[in-house]
Amino acid sequence: MERFLIALDCQPGCVKIIEYMVRVLKGTQNCEFKIFHILATESPDKLRMEEVRRIEHMHAARPDLAGYFWKKQDEKTMEGCFSQAMEKLVLGGFRPESAMFLFAVQSGDMAEIILAKAAELGCSTVVLGRRRPSLVKALLLGSVSASVVKSAHRSTVWVIEI
Repeated sequence: MERFLIALDCQPGCVKIIEYMVRVLKGTQNCEFKIFHILATESPDKLRMEEVRRIEHMHAARPDLAGYFWKKQDEKTMEGCFSQAMEKLVLGGFRPESAMFLFAVQSGDMAEIILAKAAELGCSTVVLGRRRPSLVKALLLGSVSASVVKSAHRSTVWVIEI
């Protein structure tokens, strides 16, 4: 069984990664897809009290989220992205149960977070997108995809231009 970690940033066009996977794998049935997104952290002081309570309630079920907060709008965007990804996978011939959707709320090096999640889930291939940043932005900030490629050990990395 081939297990893929597909890191989506949930920005416009990111589902092109899923479209590429569908085209390349053409409904191969021995694949599992772990579709992963990292929500940006938010200060609880900037959220409404009911949002803070809702997230604190989730902390009990997901200890890995304890202490982290995020915007409801970011969560809705992620859910829409995950829904589009599932639709494309199913239309491409994959079984719904072949996909699992996961998210984390963490700050830090995105490449490290992605690679750690791939290792935790036993994924042999990491798939992520690359956008063309301006030259200045690329020089100052680098890119997550370049960092994943540099840091990946014992993993295959597919970088899809989006």
